Amino acid sequence: MQKIYPFKFLDAYGRDDTRLFFGRDEEVNALYQMVFQSNMLMIYGASGTGKTSLIQCGLAGKFQAHDWLALFIRRGNDINASFERAVADAGGAASNPYDTIDLSVLTAGEDGIATAARVASPLARSLKNVYLNSFRPIYLIFDQFEELFILGTKQEQADFIETIKEILVVDQPVKIIFSIREEYLGHLGDFEKAIPQLMRKKLRVEQMNLDKVNQVIEGVTRLKGSNISLKKGEEQRITEAIFDKIKGNDKTLTIQLPYLQVFMDKLYVHTTNDETRQADAVLALATIEQMGDIGDVLLDFLEDQVKMISKNFSEQGRQVTTDDVWLILSPFATLEGTKEPISIRELCARLPDKNKDLVTETVGAFVNSRILRRNEEENVYELAHDTLAKKIAAKRSEDEIELLEVRRIIKNQVNQKKDQQELFTYRQLARIEACMNRLTPTEEESRLINASRNELKRKRRIRNMQISGVIISLIVVLIIITFQWLNANAQKNEALKQTRIAEQKTKEAKDEKELAIAAQKTRWMQPEKR
Repeated sequence: MQKIYPFKFLDAYGRDDTRLFFGRDEEVNALYQMVFQSNMLMIYGASGTGKTSLIQCGLAGKFQAHDWLALFIRRGNDINASFERAVADAGGAASNPYDTIDLSVLTAGEDGIATAARVASPLARSLKNVYLNSFRPIYLIFDQFEELFILGTKQEQADFIETIKEILVVDQPVKIIFSIREEYLGHLGDFEKAIPQLMRKKLRVEQMNLDKVNQVIEGVTRLKGSNISLKKGEEQRITEAIFDKIKGNDKTLTIQLPYLQVFMDKLYVHTTNDETRQADAVLALATIEQMGDIGDVLLDFLEDQVKMISKNFSEQGRQVTTDDVWLILSPFATLEGTKEPISIRELCARLPDKNKDLVTETVGAFVNSRILRRNEEENVYELAHDTLAKKIAAKRSEDEIELLEVRRIIKNQVNQKKDQQELFTYRQLARIEACMNRLTPTEEESRLINASRNELKRKRRIRNMQISGVIISLIVVLIIITFQWLNANAQKNEALKQTRIAEQKTKEAKDEKELAIAAQKTRWMQPEKR
């Protein structure tokens, strides 16, 4: 019998992996009960708690094949288009003209001929076709739902809300499950206003504690055909040592599931030196202790792969630094540290200074190292797990962060509804201009940037005219004030002059009078001649 390697690394567990899925029995049972209590469920938790695996492996494994038709939907480039494609692929496309009429509501007209009382919506017809093709309850599972709010436009969000409202009144057995990172629950405000039952049934998925880690390790080592076992007599201590190694110096009682998966893979290779993962491995306490302080498992894994890719290029005679490799990986993580699917074409557009062949080969190397995955339907690549996105985001330089923030500013403005779209402010435009040589704006983005520039120029002209008007007014006022001052000063001087003249005349008159009096006295004093 072929041996089974029981770990999935960073891949999610699917329905075919139920025998490998351990440590989540409590959550699986709770979720299974909830789907019979409501037509809409919200599953939330931190990144790395295993929400996707809980649904598509744990919950799926609780159903018989004839009781479960699950349509797993990711946003892709647009959540509404992805949803329509998933329904069509499941047999929802209308197969004949009569599918345009809801036959369940035929009524007899006055002429006795049956006519349709109403026409069913395209969505209602599609879901009906899906059900008639399978006769199984439909489960619409919107995984990584936070992508709608991180990457989606306001119009996309509004359209999706209307879609969900319509699904809730469709006369078909349809369940809706949303899976979202808990830090994005606050983005659901408008959604919950439109659909009040959105958060009525919800399940929070916790991180892995020591007991759950023990369930996982015990389960995979007891699994029939597993190529991993524990050294006899050390089972409990091995589990505790693994938990402590992953936890490190963090004062926490839990660890993230991806860290456990990556560490167990690293421990297996360290024990067996078998990269094919076919050899039997007996995990021992001494081997774990030999690994020393492992630090940040995921970051170490990323850095090792980046160094290896750079080294492989160097061996081919091509000078590619680790910084170059990090720069090519960086766009796959959003500013917030979540996954962002990107096509090779878009990636090259974001990295205009990088050779296209180098970009393509580097992406291929990341696929081989299980860091990136390709989505064949969307023809895009994305990170294997959100926890990798957080590590990549933390490695960015301030210059990279500024460029991402500028891209976010542009995208947010362009994605607004046309009647709500505003031009860029002076500060925003200044930041955009500083990064313009590294941006490749779309036609719509260029239109908005140019419109903002023109509006800024217009406002500057108006402001300059206003300033010029103020300056001219001030000059005129100053001239008037100066003229009035000069005039008043002249009048004052003239008054002083007239005063002096009057005083002079008064003085002269007084002197003449005094002289006259003196002359008269002189005459009186002279003796008369006899």
